[in-house]
Amino acid sequence: MNTVRLRFVMLANLLLVAALVLSACAPVAQAPSAPVPMEGEKIKLSFWHHTYTVATDWMRKKIVQYQQMNPNVEIELVEYPHGDYEVKLLAAIAAGNPPDIINLLDYLFPQYYAKGLLAPADPAAFGVADQQGIIDLFEKPALDGMTFDGIVYGVPAEFNTFVVFANGKHLAEIGLDPEDPSICPATWNDFFDLAKRLEQRDANGNVTRMGFNWVWGLDLFWYAQQYWSGMRQYGCEVIGADGKAAINSPQCVQMFDETWYRLIREGMGGPALATQNPVYAFQDFMDGRQSMVIGGPWATAAWRENAPEVYENYVVCPHPQLDPDNPKSFIHTYALAVSANSKYQSEAWRFLNYLLSDPGEMLKEAGYINGRVGWLDTPEAAEYRGLDRMRRDYEHGAFVWRSETFTQEGEAIKNAIETFVQDGNIQGALDKAADEINRVRGQ
Repeated sequence: MNTVRLRFVMLANLLLVAALVLSACAPVAQAPSAPVPMEGEKIKLSFWHHTYTVATDWMRKKIVQYQQMNPNVEIELVEYPHGDYEVKLLAAIAAGNPPDIINLLDYLFPQYYAKGLLAPADPAAFGVADQQGIIDLFEKPALDGMTFDGIVYGVPAEFNTFVVFANGKHLAEIGLDPEDPSICPATWNDFFDLAKRLEQRDANGNVTRMGFNWVWGLDLFWYAQQYWSGMRQYGCEVIGADGKAAINSPQCVQMFDETWYRLIREGMGGPALATQNPVYAFQDFMDGRQSMVIGGPWATAAWRENAPEVYENYVVCPHPQLDPDNPKSFIHTYALAVSANSKYQSEAWRFLNYLLSDPGEMLKEAGYINGRVGWLDTPEAAEYRGLDRMRRDYEHGAFVWRSETFTQEGEAIKNAIETFVQDGNIQGALDKAADEINRVRGQ
């Protein structure tokens, strides 16, 4: 791990410890009710979100609309890139001054909930009678991982799966019809064979266009959302039934060898060929330097704004499988929650209900599927290219493993990947990751 990243990880962990210590006395099952604002009282809400310009630009427009309807409410949207966002959030929590509205990845909910950092959703703000009424507003399993003992603590801004996106022009160049669903690779071998056909090299054999590459050098969850489908397919577990690390099992070694290290072994990809961009992770795909990516439905809105030729020609295929007759894939949510320390919890939830109330508009403008009941029946969903090919991955998807020490566990796996792509020792890197995971879990 380089010095900068080591300092980043150490700072994040120290801030998390500080935040959780400060909140250790907070109740868990139900945060205290915030004071009800007096009629006409001026209310200011802070809303923190990770930087994704297409989405945050749309959210700012929605904030203006909401403020016009509620002139006593002021909402400030603050955004930070992925790598900075969580560190700054933990620092604000540790200082006792968290934002009112928090953008939070689903894997973080167990640790934030356990320390009482989150306010329960307010049924009245959603126009329903009780917590079950809120649950019924969203498709299953969109609220999984954010609901504890029947109480909702977060609602999804993004309800995602991961699929293959391919550049249709590149497919046509090698004689494939982008409109023909039979060109979609069913297995990992099919997928990498297609990637080899799509790549281009110069006279010296250097790659000038990658057929495929993983996203490298970003945060631990970027890695997790890429490897989780493969883990499930190969029977690779992060934590075994005995509560101990299983990431160094033969199944995990095989998975990383056949779906990650293969790129390095065959000279097709790897971190040295990737352009790292914490805002637009698929920069190489947007620039035409890469023919296929594996990512979520949110990505297409960025291509529409920044790479219109790519947007006009992208093709969607289901996620590659080890066994196509037994498909397994990934789902996750980037959710919105309200701080337990917010003075105006009900007003914050009321704004979030408004923000998520038109899933069709949110899909069209921000590229986000928010999981609200009825989103599949919207005209915007009907027009979303490739949605029919994504549905299998939604149907067979599962959230990443749940753990109060997920951050440390995910960081250990990320470090293992970045180690074995350099030295080729997959078993050794995963053994080290397993030792670290057992240490943080007290095993």
